Amino acid sequence: MSEEDLFNWTDLPKEIEDDFISIRGDYDYPLYLSEKEEWINYKNIENKEDKIKVYGPFLICELNRFVPYLEGKNIKFHPLNMPYIRIGKINIMGFVVCDSEDAKCYRYQVDDGTGTITIFYDKKFFAKSVALRRKIDKKYYNLSNNVKENIKILKNQKCPKKFPNPRPKFFYPPNTSIHDIAIFEYNWSLETNNGTLGEEIQRCNYIHALGYCTLDFLHKNKPKTEITFTDISHAKINFIATKIMCLTEQQYNKKLLSWIYNNVRKRYDEHLNESFSKS
Repeated sequence: MSEEDLFNWTDLPKEIEDDFISIRGDYDYPLYLSEKEEWINYKNIENKEDKIKVYGPFLICELNRFVPYLEGKNIKFHPLNMPYIRIGKINIMGFVVCDSEDAKCYRYQVDDGTGTITIFYDKKFFAKSVALRRKIDKKYYNLSNNVKENIKILKNQKCPKKFPNPRPKFFYPPNTSIHDIAIFEYNWSLETNNGTLGEEIQRCNYIHALGYCTLDFLHKNKPKTEITFTDISHAKINFIATKIMCLTEQQYNKKLLSWIYNNVRKRYDEHLNESFSKS
C-alpha cells in the first residue's frame, strides 16, 4: 500500500455513515468525529440561542463524550455538536474499584460497566452526613424511649408491609409492641438510607453520586485565562460529588436498568416511540 493510498483511505466500516470525517494520520485505528447532534431528544429545539441546562442520571461512558469549554473562568460541558445545552448537576452510579484520601477529600475509582471515572468527595460533605446521621439516631432514640408520649404519632402511621432489619445493638424498652417497633425502624431506615447515611464508603461498595464533571490537567497548573484548546483536549474528566449514597447490589441493578430504559434511551434511540407502541 502506497502513501497515497493511506491519505485517501475510504474503506469505512458498514456502521460508519457518510457524515463522519476521519482524522488524517491515524490509519491503524481510524478515528471519526460525527457531525450529528449527539442527543436526539433535544435536536428539534427551535430556539438554540439560550443555553438549556440539563440534569439527571448518566452512564460513565456518556461523560467521556462530553465536550468541555470555557465559560468565563469556569469549565463547562455540552453534548457533542450541541453547544446550546449545558450539563448541570448530574447523577452517576458505580462499583468502587479502589479508594484513597488526602487531607481534603476522598477519592473513589468507580466502574459502572460502561466506563470508569474518579470521584472526588470533599470531607466537609462527609462530615455533614455524619452529623445528620447522629441527629437522626438521637431523634429516634428519644422517640423509642417515649412511646406513650408519641402514641398519637404512631396511630396516624401505617405499619410497613415489610419489616426492616432492626438496628444492631439497639434495644427498645420492654413491652414495646411489634407494630411500634416496625414503624420506628421503617422511618429510621428511610431517613438514613437503610442505615448507610454517614457510613464510610469502602472498596466494593455500590454508590450513587450527585455532583459535577470537571477536568484534571494532570498537575499542569495554569491560570484559567491561559488554558488552551490543547490543554482541554488532553485533560482527564473527573467527577466532583456533593452527595454520595451507598446502595445494595439489588438496588444498584434495579436503578441502573431504570436509568437506561427511562433516561439514556431517550437521548439516543431514534426508534423509541416505535418500541413503546409495539409493547
